[in-house]
Amino acid sequence: MSGAYDGAILLGLLVLFVVLGIRWLRKRVHVPWTTSGIAVFFVVLVLLLWAYQTTT
Repeated sequence: MSGAYDGAILLGLLVLFVVLGIRWLRKRVHVPWTTSGIAVFFVVLVLLLWAYQTTT
């Protein structure tokens, strides 16, 4: 059971770092997407890659 939540914890940390990175980058460069939009896109992308990996 110790490894059951490793993927969820890693995904949460990645989303946190993406959100913080986009907010930091937005102060310096114009980013056309909203921060939440980028985070949702990133989560969907990671889930799609995970689903593809488990099917092959």
